[in-house]
Amino acid sequence: MALTGQMNPYPKAKLGVIEEGAYADIILVDGNPLEDLSVIGASPSMFGAEPRPTPSVDTIPLVMKDGRIYKNTLE
Repeated sequence: MALTGQMNPYPKAKLGVIEEGAYADIILVDGNPLEDLSVIGASPSMFGAEPRPTPSVDTIPLVMKDGRIYKNTLE
């Protein structure tokens, strides 16, 4: 987003970092989505990945948007 120049919707904000004062939308996943998109709830059949035993978005234990936690199933 910061590379969009004048089209950047947050010109005065820090983007791409996780630190105090920065804008961040974060999802924490159980696995590597570059290797297996089913970790973000995608259907393995769409991408040729090996199916997980129980594919679901349970692989996403944490969701944060605008610094507010919307889902947290971490122990």
